[in-house]
Amino acid sequence: MAETVEGAQDVLESRYAAAARVVQAVGLFTLLLIVLALTGVFAGKIRFNPAAANSLRLIIVFLGVGAIVFRRTRFSAMRLQDIGALRGAEGLLRTLQTTTVTVALIGGLVALLGFVISVMTGFGTDMLYLGAVAIAVLLYCYPRRAAWRSVVRAAERGEGDPVRAAKGTMV
Repeated sequence: MAETVEGAQDVLESRYAAAARVVQAVGLFTLLLIVLALTGVFAGKIRFNPAAANSLRLIIVFLGVGAIVFRRTRFSAMRLQDIGALRGAEGLLRTLQTTTVTVALIGGLVALLGFVISVMTGFGTDMLYLGAVAIAVLLYCYPRRAAWRSVVRAAERGEGDPVRAAKGTMV
């Protein structure tokens, strides 16, 4: 039993570190796009089309809301309980990692679309606002090590309710 808990902690640390690195890399990518947009290096390289710019803005809104809905759905109580029962701590950690990475990539897509809009319009402030949306998505999905540890403890003990731990509340 001690080897299993120790092994689960090693898997936890590696999966947590990988997920955190992805979120940080996408955050740096977003900041780089904000700086590029504010300097105006690429301004006007894409012909301005108001319908396309407004469509991209609408897509960004749907992606931002969709990222929140996606994360909340993946961390729903029934789903996490089923994963914990069927796959144990390893399955829960895999779910936490893939969900975190997926939401981070959605945040990166928001940043990229915001950059396209700012290049199209020639206004760096567009990217500043839309970059803030991307950063908000990244902050929302940033993994919490304590919550992940609680999930592993709940799965190892067979408590069947790793949900409160996954959502970051105290167990």
